[in-house]
Amino acid sequence: MPIHDFESPAAQSKPPSRFRKPGFFLLLGLLIALGAVWLNRAQEAGPEHAAGARPIGDLEATAVPPHHTLPAASESRFMEISGRIRQGEVFSEALKREGISHIQVSELVSAVRKGVHRAEFNPNIVQRGDGYRIKVDSLGVIHRFEYTQKGAVDTRFIAQRQNSVLVAWKKHTPLDRQVVIVSGQIENMLWNALIATGENPATLGAKMTDIFEYYIDFMVDCRKGDRFSLAVEKFFKDGAFVRYGKILCAEYRAARKGYQAFIYEALDGNGDYYDAEGRSLHRLFLKSPLNYRRISSRYSGRRFHPILKKYMPHHGIDYAAHYGTPVWATAAGMVSFIGRKGALGNYIEIRHKNGYKTGYGHLSRFRKGLKQGSYVNQKQTIGYVGATGRATGPHLHYNFYTLRRGKYRLTNPARVVNRPAGKPVPKAHKDRFLRHRDRLWALLDRTNGSVVTAALTAETDAKSPDREPTPSVSGSTQ
Repeated sequence: MPIHDFESPAAQSKPPSRFRKPGFFLLLGLLIALGAVWLNRAQEAGPEHAAGARPIGDLEATAVPPHHTLPAASESRFMEISGRIRQGEVFSEALKREGISHIQVSELVSAVRKGVHRAEFNPNIVQRGDGYRIKVDSLGVIHRFEYTQKGAVDTRFIAQRQNSVLVAWKKHTPLDRQVVIVSGQIENMLWNALIATGENPATLGAKMTDIFEYYIDFMVDCRKGDRFSLAVEKFFKDGAFVRYGKILCAEYRAARKGYQAFIYEALDGNGDYYDAEGRSLHRLFLKSPLNYRRISSRYSGRRFHPILKKYMPHHGIDYAAHYGTPVWATAAGMVSFIGRKGALGNYIEIRHKNGYKTGYGHLSRFRKGLKQGSYVNQKQTIGYVGATGRATGPHLHYNFYTLRRGKYRLTNPARVVNRPAGKPVPKAHKDRFLRHRDRLWALLDRTNGSVVTAALTAETDAKSPDREPTPSVSGSTQ
């Protein structure tokens, strides 16, 4: 019987274990020693370098509840973030893009809604280009927030952490104010005359129109040789022009008549424009019912009709204007008719006090919600220029009626005596107003571009100008 070289399992020797090797224990001991040294150094360097710490810019991962106990000022480290709202971006998206946590954004929005009027700053409504600056600590907590709306130079919105709570408010940035004289002579139209002064014709032209809208139609009433002068506020920031303020006084002198306007603020804080005698510049009717390009047809008893090709009366004024131009009521009153009216197309009639009525024809559409019986204020939009009815192009046909012997009769608007509608300066304030008027009036003799801020704010009253008030404008016609 053959004999095999065989060992039983019990007698078979086991392979040597690696854990019995002395080198393994030396390596393990070395690793433990190095770990202890590293941990000791990290603790001495501060929490921001401890194991697992995130970079300071990664704020979303380190968010904390809003009313946590803040670290001492000596221990806090702050970082400032600045940026702008991007195209199509909402407020919360912009802040989260900067690493601000959802909890901090929610606290900020809540503070803004409590401290700032919704009409001034609504976090739900932002636009591209709005700027912001955020100050956060090492835990990602907002300590200060500033928001500047696009184009705003004198206002910003602030949120500051006070006693661990964010408090928000609106802040006005003071601008440098100057009062400047703007004067010139009409060669053909007011716009070009304002350009010659070096000022903005659109802004100042609109302001002058608003002041004299009851007396002067600058589209048709300007004549070569007419002169104007005004004192206007101009605001600057760091030496750069920002915007215009109020026109403090203005004068327009035509060949036969002059018109003055002086802003006067009563002791109760209410301000308005008055003529040289202290009468309000407000009248019952506006000079025109819209901003137009030209008068295409005037009031006439015999006009050649461009469509019917025959001579017939034209008892109104046609104002050529761009399609869709807003049309406003020339005086406050009640809508007595609204709808289609034959050749006048879309038509509105408004009944006013003192026996007057006005009509507006060829409208493209009416103001939404306007109906018969509606009350409208002066210069409130009632419709839009069109060419409905019998019309060759977009324009407004303006009718004017006066009540005579119980019937409304068509009247030439240019010949209607425009009655006063505003209250004059109270008698108790008359002397104060006259001193104020003289101080302003004296400034209008200065040359174009003169800065009169110091003269205006002087304690002593200026002497009365070397001229008498021009004839009263209270009897001017529309």
